[in-house]
Amino acid sequence: MSAVPALRRWLLLALLVAIGCGYLAAFAFFVERSEDFVERQIDERAARQACAQPASLPLQLALREGGADLARLGSGWHAPEAGGIWTRDEDASLIVCVPAESDLTIDLALRSFVARRHPQVTVELLANGTSLARWEMHPGHDHVAERVRLPRAVLGDGRVKLTFRVDSPASPLSKRAGPDMRRLGVFVSRLAIESGDAS
Repeated sequence: MSAVPALRRWLLLALLVAIGCGYLAAFAFFVERSEDFVERQIDERAARQACAQPASLPLQLALREGGADLARLGSGWHAPEAGGIWTRDEDASLIVCVPAESDLTIDLALRSFVARRHPQVTVELLANGTSLARWEMHPGHDHVAERVRLPRAVLGDGRVKLTFRVDSPASPLSKRAGPDMRRLGVFVSRLAIESGDAS
C-alpha cells in the first residue's frame, strides 16, 4: 500500500527536476539571444549614424571624450577618455562608410593592457569579418602604431564593420596591477582611414 504514495512522490520530484532544467535552459537561451539582440541594435544604430552622410578621405576618427565620432561605436567599448577609448569585451566594433573604389589604409595607434600576471594578449583587427592584422602584445611590447591595408575586396558597398578582437581582456585589479576594476582590452588612441595602400 505504501509503495504507491512513494512512487507518486518520486514521480513528482522527477517532474519538478525536469521543469527546473527546462526553466534553466530557457533562461540561458533567452540571455544569450537577448545579448545578441542588444549588440545587433547597437551596431545597427552605429551604422545609421556612420552612413548618414558620405565620408570623405582621409577620415580621422575622433574616438575620445566629446569626440564627434563616438556615435560610430558598436558594442564592446568603455566610456571614452581624454586620449582615446578602451575596449571592454572580446569583440569591440565600430562602423564606417567609405568610398569602395580601391584599397584603403587604416592608420592606427593602440596599446593593450598587459602586466606581470597578465603577460600576453593577442589582438586582431577585422573588417567585415576578414582578418587584416594580428599582434602579440606583452610587457615591453604593448604598443602598436601601424598602417594596415584595407583591401577593396572586403569593402563591399562601403559599409565597413571594424572589429578589435582581444583574446583575454582583464581588469588591472584582478591581476594586482592597479585599482581599475574595468575589463581592459586595447586602448585605441588613433584611427584614421586614408586613400591608397599601406606603406
